[in-house]
Amino acid sequence: MNAFLIKNGVVYHPEHHACIREDIAVEDGRIAAVDQGKSYTEIDAEGCIVTPGLIDFHVHYFNRGTENGVNPDAASFPCGITTAVDGGSCGAAHYELYRQSVMAHSDVRILNYLLMASGGQITDQYPERLEAEYFDRDKIRRLFKEYPCNLAGLKIRMSNGIIAPEKAEESLGETVKLAGELGCNVVVHITNPVMDLEKLAGMLRGGDVICHCYQDRGAENILNSDGTIRAGILKARERGVLFDASNGRNNYDLEVCKKALAQGFAPDIISSDINTSGLFLQPLHSLPRIMGKYLALGMSLEDVLDAVILTPARLVHREELASMEVGTTADMAILRIVGKELLYCDMAGHKMTGSQAIVPQMTIKGGKIMYCQADFN
Repeated sequence: MNAFLIKNGVVYHPEHHACIREDIAVEDGRIAAVDQGKSYTEIDAEGCIVTPGLIDFHVHYFNRGTENGVNPDAASFPCGITTAVDGGSCGAAHYELYRQSVMAHSDVRILNYLLMASGGQITDQYPERLEAEYFDRDKIRRLFKEYPCNLAGLKIRMSNGIIAPEKAEESLGETVKLAGELGCNVVVHITNPVMDLEKLAGMLRGGDVICHCYQDRGAENILNSDGTIRAGILKARERGVLFDASNGRNNYDLEVCKKALAQGFAPDIISSDINTSGLFLQPLHSLPRIMGKYLALGMSLEDVLDAVILTPARLVHREELASMEVGTTADMAILRIVGKELLYCDMAGHKMTGSQAIVPQMTIKGGKIMYCQADFN
């Protein structure tokens, strides 16, 4: 394996929330101390930011196993992503098939939130069965015991049309109970919510995640009628419940997001919810495009990077993936901030223009170059 020296870049250290101009050496798949007497293959990162590999905390990568699954490597490496967390594409019934097929043949690191419905999200033609009486608790327990390095938590969707209102509270409560037994967290999908969002948020624990937090489908969202953040949502955040923007195609509203950010309610996590309906297409496109949107909305680059690296790494208990220290895994993204007018929109027709694009120049995973822009180096 080649030894690389990444020169002249500004290196972002998430654990210190600091950008430092320094050179980074890569040897044997790990970040190494720079040896002035060693011969390296040099990579000139002048004008770029060097970060740990991006972590997309919500993807659908069960390619050909579900109707919405995309090619993992094609969706990851051109976007600076080295680790992706599948947000419930599969349940207990076919998780092992996912492992032995898509995951076994993909170079990007894939972790999973297991959907409580055993059949997973196979198709959009009809919903999965998320009623508590259908939970295969014994099989879920066995899978978490057998695959602790890949299974990060449990996923449930609390939406009208997916589960009946009279069944929703029991289903969510039983999911949280099982997660407590397994020692993991829960991710809850809230688009077109089937139950009161403040009540839902009140059932969650610190470390649990509400995804699609800026959605505006159905009867309610995270805002009061006057546009302020609802009290129960704020209380949940105070208790440590985390909020994932999880853009998606139909799960994000630009105006809700603007109003929330104006009150300091920024996302803890920025993920893509990438799937066949949105890969490289507006209004989803890609994780770097979504990151640029949050720059346009006023978040700092450091806060955006933390939301796609540091918080996800901590949630999946892979803190090393957020480190640029010597000895850690050499997963890295080299990013260039380019001045460019970009249109952002949502499915409701709201639009906004940004002035900066985040453009991945190179993606390195485990010390191997997995992607490089044609005009970089």
